[in-house]
Amino acid sequence: MYLAFKINRGRSLLGALGIFLLSALLASSITYAGYDDGARYAFTASPEERSIYVIDLHKKQQVDIIQLDSVPQMISASENLKALIVASPSVKGLILIDLMSDELNQYSYPLALSPDAIYVSPIGTVAIYDRKQQILEVHAVKRRQVLMRAENIRSSGPFTFNLDGSTLYWVDQKAGAINAIDLWSKRQTLTLSSQQGALSALTRSTDGLLGFISVSQENKVKVIDLRRFKQLAEIRVGSDPGRPWGTADGAYMLIPNSGDGSVTAISTSTLRALYTIDTVASPMAINPGWLDTTAAVIGEGGEIAFIDVVEGAVRQTYNLNSAPHQGVVTSDSKTLAVPVADKGAISFFDMRERSLTHQISGLPNDIGTATVAVSNNLCH
Repeated sequence: MYLAFKINRGRSLLGALGIFLLSALLASSITYAGYDDGARYAFTASPEERSIYVIDLHKKQQVDIIQLDSVPQMISASENLKALIVASPSVKGLILIDLMSDELNQYSYPLALSPDAIYVSPIGTVAIYDRKQQILEVHAVKRRQVLMRAENIRSSGPFTFNLDGSTLYWVDQKAGAINAIDLWSKRQTLTLSSQQGALSALTRSTDGLLGFISVSQENKVKVIDLRRFKQLAEIRVGSDPGRPWGTADGAYMLIPNSGDGSVTAISTSTLRALYTIDTVASPMAINPGWLDTTAAVIGEGGEIAFIDVVEGAVRQTYNLNSAPHQGVVTSDSKTLAVPVADKGAISFFDMRERSLTHQISGLPNDIGTATVAVSNNLCH
């Protein structure tokens, strides 16, 4: 366990007491550190080790390990709850880890379904999806209350909350449609494509008014007015586009085009493509940073291209030489952390200098994507 040492500034160390009093004061003030600072601590899970590894993003080092009784398949940190939520489909329940407690207390949260996927809303409610039963529930976990339960929900990809947590969006690949359901169980459906398996998950704009969905087989992005649930525009992009990634300032949507290894930038104000540039082979994640002037485009093979978002140009490239997970950028937009599972490592990049600065090694080779409660990745 990582130890924090605190000294009460109100006490003065008299010269006569010297080292003895200083030592006694330090010894009496040792305490375990809580990890409820949502902008500082990241968490990544190892299913094989049944453990969660706590990463200090400021010091760029591993500071703790949380042991679990069940296999963690999905984890999510919540700033609102000051908790880490752990799901395992083999267990009908969640584990809630109190990040404010010195002992990192764990609490069992029983469910009536298997949590294949969990999503935490901006207000701290939790959406839980059982893929086999096609059941979606939204829970207020603080009150241990089910706010909404819906059946016949068909989705193979991520769900997206709106800004106030009252509505969830998901894609039905078979129907080629985007769906919405609110806490009062009102459903809406909007068909976007006649092609099966062509739609990406929805990414909303930072103001919550617009939704962006890529249509891979059409090389287009569809823009949805989320208030009226109607299509506003369609924008041609590169080949085989994936899920859009938004910048924190709300100015751009960046589209990874895996078919031709390019990225398309879309203006969220004009709803027009600004440029398409070659980046890396099979781009699968885009992490904006440094006041949203730089974005790191991560390829499936480990290549990273740092692009100037405003100018639309590649500035630096780096190769991790291993398959990475999508990264996460700290809330101050300065640091990118990229877990590399088969190396048991996390690489840190300076987003201003666009360079590798640190690396943590010695982690399990099956670590997953890192979760941070407060980051620069606002739309995913």
